[in-house]
Amino acid sequence: MTISILIPTKNRLPILRETLHNIYYVNKLPREDFEVIVSNDGNDDLSVLYDEFPFDNLKIVKNNHKAGLSGNRNNAIEFSQYEILQFLDDDILITENFLIKVLTVHKKFDNIILCGNRYYPQSLIEIAEKTPFGRYKLKYEYNWLDGLMMNEIDNGLYEVNYLAGFSISMKRETFDKVGKFDENFDYAGCEDAEFFYRASQKNVKLLFDEKNICYHNELDNFTLDAWLRRQSTGIRSAVVVCKLHPEGQNHPTWYTNTPIKASDNWNVKILKLKKIFGSFPPVYDFLHFLAIYGEKIQLPDAFLFRLYNALWLGATYRGFREAYKEIF
Repeated sequence: MTISILIPTKNRLPILRETLHNIYYVNKLPREDFEVIVSNDGNDDLSVLYDEFPFDNLKIVKNNHKAGLSGNRNNAIEFSQYEILQFLDDDILITENFLIKVLTVHKKFDNIILCGNRYYPQSLIEIAEKTPFGRYKLKYEYNWLDGLMMNEIDNGLYEVNYLAGFSISMKRETFDKVGKFDENFDYAGCEDAEFFYRASQKNVKLLFDEKNICYHNELDNFTLDAWLRRQSTGIRSAVVVCKLHPEGQNHPTWYTNTPIKASDNWNVKILKLKKIFGSFPPVYDFLHFLAIYGEKIQLPDAFLFRLYNALWLGATYRGFREAYKEIF
C-alpha cells in the first residue's frame, strides 16, 4: 500500500519546515511508498522548501478552492495519487513508525477513518510551563479525548464516536463515499466534526489508535491573544454545522449561545448572562487588560486562570452571535 500525505498550510513556514523534517528524516517508511502534497492557502513563498527537501515525492501547490481549511484539504486531494489519504496538520510532528502503523491498520480494516494520538513535544511543554497562560493551556485545553466513547477492538485500537482531524487517514474509496470536506466553513473548527458526522451516517467506522503517537507543535498558538482569536473564529463553524444539520441545535454549544428563552432552565440562563456580560466590549477590554497586567505583576495562576475563562466565554459568545446573525 502507498500513502499520500496531505498537508494544508497557511503562513506557517517555520512550523511547516519542522513537520516536513520529521516526514523525511525521522519517519522510517521508504520514500517510494509515500508522497507529500503541501497545499498553500497563504502568502509565504514555499518554493524554498524544494531546496531543503530535494525529493521527487514532494509537491507544493497553490489552493485553487475556497479559502479555508476545508477547501485547502480538498485541493490537496486533487493532486494526490495514492491509495491511502493521510491528512496531516502543518504543525504535527510524526514519529518514526507513525506511517507504518497507519498502513498496518488500513491493511486490516476497510471502511474506516483512522486517527492517531497526540501530545505536546517536550520542548514546547518546557516553554509553556514558564508562563501562566502556557500553564493554563497545558492544564485545561488539551482535552480532546474527554467524553470520547471508546470500544477497544484491538490492542490499543478503539472504535469511537468522534475524532479530531489533525492526523486522520482513510482509503480513497472511503473518502469518495463520505464526500469532500464542506467548504462553507470559512474558519477551522467544526469542519472535522461535520465530516465525521456524515461518515457515521454512511456507516464508516471511526478508529482511534492510542499507541500511534505524533506531537502537536503549535508554538505560535501559545499566546493569549492568538488563542482568543482562534476560539472566536472557531466557534463560528458551529453555527455552520447547525445550519447544515439542524439536529445539531440540541448540542450545548448551540443552546448556550443563542438568545435567552423562557424555556431555558436557570443554569442555562445564568451561563448565558455571564457570556453576554463578558462579551460587552468595555467589560471584555477590562478583563483583557487585567489579564495582561496580572501576568506582568505575577498574580497567582488561580486568579489568572479565572480571567482566561471569562475571556473565553466573552470571545466565543461574540463569535457565535456574529455568525448567528449572518447565517440565520
